[in-house]
Amino acid sequence: MWRCNLRNTWPPYRILLTGTRGKSTAVRYIAAALDSIGISFSARITGTVPMVIEGLQEKRIVRNSPAHISEMIWWIRNIPEGTQAVVAENSAVSPELQPLSARWLDPGLIVWTSVLPDHAEYWGPHLSGAREALLNGVPRSSRVLLGNQAGQDRELVLALEKMKCTLFTTGMPVEELSHQYETIAVEALNILGLPGSEASFRRVPIDPHEFRIVNPRRGGAVAWAFSSNDPVTAEALFRSTGWDQERTALLFNHRHDRPSRLSAHLPWIRNGRWKRRIITGDRPLVLTGFSFFPPSSA
Repeated sequence: MWRCNLRNTWPPYRILLTGTRGKSTAVRYIAAALDSIGISFSARITGTVPMVIEGLQEKRIVRNSPAHISEMIWWIRNIPEGTQAVVAENSAVSPELQPLSARWLDPGLIVWTSVLPDHAEYWGPHLSGAREALLNGVPRSSRVLLGNQAGQDRELVLALEKMKCTLFTTGMPVEELSHQYETIAVEALNILGLPGSEASFRRVPIDPHEFRIVNPRRGGAVAWAFSSNDPVTAEALFRSTGWDQERTALLFNHRHDRPSRLSAHLPWIRNGRWKRRIITGDRPLVLTGFSFFPPSSA
């Protein structure tokens, strides 16, 4: 294991998160659960705003270059001595780099939150490509906790069973999905032999990009849905608002490092009966019938 070369001592509890979405939120809930039972930890989030969380104190990671999987080595080497638990996302996108996070961290548990089409430029446009890519990051015979959505993917379950993995599921009914991250955190602690039933979530670190509805002073409402990265999730989040498409303006923020997401969302954007469609961010292809507002720096 390469991990032997990264640190002299290792925290006994090590959790690795994988999946297409929900990883950062799950890390925050697991961090809160660990803190509430008195376990010292270091957690690394690689979402929209990369963070290291230690004792529920957030430290933003300032990058002078694009994100890279090797950032995990830097984090591992800087975990304070005496830390009891580490929680991290597998931030690799390329299928070839997927195995590195588990190789470096040697996790006692892998939490797989979801599996949906994403990163088409690397994984292809279909669900099977996402599934196969992420499976590269799971060592054989691992313990794997499946989130509700991932646990319903029969092909994923069969593949993990073929890899001799020990599987755990949250077993949550659909109506309780709002509490799915609490359940994931409790189950993760239980699997590691910690008292998950004693965990509290009163101090979950705030995620500034978590889905929520904001009410501006001028009236109306804005659904902050930038945590979504696929059309299935986007549609589910929109349905949860109870709003009518005819009365809703849709804004899509295009990212140059995720070029396939715009093409993946286009059918949903075009086929909806939106009051208005707006695409902003990095200039995409010219899209007839769409408004485009470039970044202020452009």
